[in-house]
Amino acid sequence: MIFYNVLDYYSGDGFHLPKNICPIQALKEVEFWKIPSKDIPSCCYEVLYDEHEAQYNSIENFDSDLKTQANQTVSPLYEEKKTKPSLERLRYRLLEAHTHPFSTWSGRIWIFLSALVTITSVVVYLLNSDEQFRIPREDLPVLSYNLTYEEAIVNHKYLVLIKTTREPIKSALEQFTNVLLLLELMLKFAITHQKKSFVCSLQNVLELLTGISVFFVVYLDRNGAEFMDDPVLEDILVVIGILQGLRVIRVLRLVESTPGMKVMKLSLKESWREFALLVMVLTSFSLIFGSTMYWIELDHPDTFPNIFVSIWWALITMTTIGYGDFYPKTAGGYCIASLAAVFGLMLLAMPITILASNFNAFYNCYNYRRRHLLSRT
Repeated sequence: MIFYNVLDYYSGDGFHLPKNICPIQALKEVEFWKIPSKDIPSCCYEVLYDEHEAQYNSIENFDSDLKTQANQTVSPLYEEKKTKPSLERLRYRLLEAHTHPFSTWSGRIWIFLSALVTITSVVVYLLNSDEQFRIPREDLPVLSYNLTYEEAIVNHKYLVLIKTTREPIKSALEQFTNVLLLLELMLKFAITHQKKSFVCSLQNVLELLTGISVFFVVYLDRNGAEFMDDPVLEDILVVIGILQGLRVIRVLRLVESTPGMKVMKLSLKESWREFALLVMVLTSFSLIFGSTMYWIELDHPDTFPNIFVSIWWALITMTTIGYGDFYPKTAGGYCIASLAAVFGLMLLAMPITILASNFNAFYNCYNYRRRHLLSRT
C-alpha cells in the first residue's frame, strides 16, 4: 500500500506516509519494510499512531464484558431446553431485561416502573425535610424545669425534627416505595449468576443500607423527643440522614445502561492520569499559597487562625468558588489572593480540557462503531 513511499525512502528522498491509510496497516507496512522509527518524520505521527485506537479497544472490551455477563446468565440447562418454559428461561429473560432495558418491552416497562418508584421516593424524601410539609407532633413530652422546647433546643433544625412529624400519607408512601426498591434489589440478586460480585458492589451495598435506614428514620421520626438529650442518638440520626440522601444513587443506576452513561464511565476510567494530575497540582499549589498567605497575614489575628484554614482558603480560591468566610486584609495578602485566582484558572483549565477531549473522543468513537455495527446487520 505504501510501496511508492518506501521506494522514495530507499532512493534517498525521505519517507512520508499517506493520510488515507489505516494506522494499524501503516504500522505493519513500516515494520515489514524495516524502516527505522528515527527516519519517520513528525508530520506522520498522527497517521502512524492513531489517537483513537485506545478508545476503540476500551469500547470493544466494555461491550465484550457485557456480552460475557449476558452469556454467563444462560445455564447449560437452558441451552438444552430452549423451547420449553422453565424457571431458568424466565430468569434469563428478566436478566436480559435488566441488562439491556431498551432492547425488549419487558425491559422498557421495568425501567419505567423503577424510574417512577425511584423519583417518587426521592421527592418524598425531599418534602419530608421541609418544615412546610410536616405536621405538628401531638405527643410531645413535657420538659422539666418548666422549659419550652424553644428554650431547651438552640438548633432550629433539631427543633423542627422534634416538634413536627411526617404526614401519614407521605410516610406510608415512602415506606411503600422503599419496600418496592428493596424487592427489586432482591430480584436482581436472585436472577444474577455473579452473586459474589453483586454482593461486593459498592452501589448495591449502599442501596441496601439506604433501604434499611428508611425504617430507622420512620421510628426516630415517631419518637423524636428520645434523641433530644442523647448525643449518641443524635450521631446515629446524622448517619442515617446521610444514608437516606444516598438514595439519589438509584437515579444513576437508571441511566447506567444508556450510551451516554457508558461513554462517561469509560472516559472517567481512562482519564485517571488526568485526575491524578489535577489532584496533585491543586494540592501542591494550595499548600504553597496557603502557607504563604498565613505568614503574610500573621499580623492580623482575625484573618487566618492557622495554616490549615489558609490552605482551605487557597483551595476554595483556586477553584473559583470563593465562599468569603476568610479573606486577606493586607496588600501582600491581596497580591497572593490575585495570584492564587489566576493560577487556579490556568491549572484547572488544562486538565479539564483534557477530560472533555477524552469524553468527546470516546463519544465519537462509540457512535462510529455503533453506525458500523448497524450497517452490518
